[in-house]
Amino acid sequence: MKIQVSNVTKKYKDKVALNNVSFTIEGPKIVGFLGHNGAGKTTFLNMLSGILPTTNGELRVNGMHVFNTATVLRDICFVAETGNFQMEMTVDQSLKANRYFYPNWDEELARKLLKVFALPPKAKVKSLSKGMSSALGIITGLASRAPITIFDEPYIGLDVAGRSKFYDLLIEEQEIDPRLFILSTHLIDEVSNLFDEVLILNEGELLLQKDYLEWDETILAIRGSSEEVANAAIGHEVIYEQTFMNEKMAVLYLKNPVLNEEVKAERVSLQDLLVYLSKQQKEGYAL
Repeated sequence: MKIQVSNVTKKYKDKVALNNVSFTIEGPKIVGFLGHNGAGKTTFLNMLSGILPTTNGELRVNGMHVFNTATVLRDICFVAETGNFQMEMTVDQSLKANRYFYPNWDEELARKLLKVFALPPKAKVKSLSKGMSSALGIITGLASRAPITIFDEPYIGLDVAGRSKFYDLLIEEQEIDPRLFILSTHLIDEVSNLFDEVLILNEGELLLQKDYLEWDETILAIRGSSEEVANAAIGHEVIYEQTFMNEKMAVLYLKNPVLNEEVKAERVSLQDLLVYLSKQQKEGYAL
């Protein structure tokens, strides 16, 4: 599967949610689609799943436009954070509705996962706890066997054991039936080792797209005097900076592997980067 995003912009009246974004994703792989709140992640995922049209630009899957193209949408399963199921339906009825929509639906897997997550088939969706509702979303996404399967915060309400169960199932399913999984989550430290590739949106723009194994070569935190840090940052992009006592810290997006000054350098985790981006937004930094 191939997703091509070409100069995509999405506006809501005067607000720009996505600003001239371009990238390509090819599967099968597990992609971490990340960014702080308001970065544009959910807007993009709603466009990819055919819920929203673009304002400008093109969004294609395997060369075909997504919006209003039924043959494409049957290959995309989007499990949102909320609102995936009709509240008056039972668990069984919800799965049955999805079984008729997704051509690759695996009924045997769906029944197996109902037992794994201990979901009562006859219970109405409105009676489910938050964790049980999330489990129903996970079951739907995995059993759909959709070539593009999207999980947007799929495990809200699940405890640590439930989330661990989901991660194990995700790895197992990717081995059995490889597809393009896209995960949008705030629990980055828990899932980062699952990612093959990472995309980060910031303020409606693509900050970076990297294979996960290249991460440490791209984002770096440096420390030293203000002069040392300023010199080392020349030619790179400063994502965030702060000064404490007599030491300055800057998080850099490296444009080349060479720093211009001998400074302390340390790894930045994905989770920490999202924190820095959030601080940047609040404190008014500009990339």
